[in-house]
Amino acid sequence: RLINSMPNLYYYAANNPSEATIAKRRSYAATISYLTPPAENAGLYKGLKELGELVSSYKGLRENGARGPSIVNSIISSARVCNLDKDIEDLPAEDANAKDFTLDQRDRIVGNVYRRLMEIESRLLPCGLHTVGVPPTAEESIATLVNIASIDRPEDGIESLPRLIAVSLGRNIEEIYRNNNGGVLADVSLLQDITGAVRDSVRAMVDRSTNSVGRVEAVSPVAGLMDKMSG
Repeated sequence: RLINSMPNLYYYAANNPSEATIAKRRSYAATISYLTPPAENAGLYKGLKELGELVSSYKGLRENGARGPSIVNSIISSARVCNLDKDIEDLPAEDANAKDFTLDQRDRIVGNVYRRLMEIESRLLPCGLHTVGVPPTAEESIATLVNIASIDRPEDGIESLPRLIAVSLGRNIEEIYRNNNGGVLADVSLLQDITGAVRDSVRAMVDRSTNSVGRVEAVSPVAGLMDKMSG
């Protein structure tokens, strides 16, 4: 309508649907796709991955009077090398000796480091642009769906998967979130286990709709299974 019969294509930022809405109104056009780019979890790498391994070692040896404090010293040193001291309040100085701390204090230090590592690992990063007409891969879908499944929808009477799993364990997810933010090691670990269970559930759902080349092509079975999971 603006330039007679000549097609008018307006490219907009893939992560800015509002811009597409404005462009549609201005040119009386039809938006081809609102789908944002696929995303994936950032994961851990180099020093952060090694720090995660130290945390895992501590959880198995936390009550060992010799090895436990030694591992905490290594965790404190590695956390500072990875610049996590900028994000973690009250992280002990590198020359501090964990033998001078109580078990609860060591747990709180490790819990705060572990919480920050999990935040970094689960951060979503775009992994390319969506191609119109090409379905996403299973891995691309899982990261996005895990985040969708982790959100409560009270207006529709739908509880998030983490909340449902917490209830099945006799716990309140809000309490787990609070304790996680406070660096309570037991609940930091529990929240990670719950997140892993959500990811496994979503993966099982996505696998039912993945074709031979690893792309999601069937929508209805996925939606049906999600309805069952949400009650």
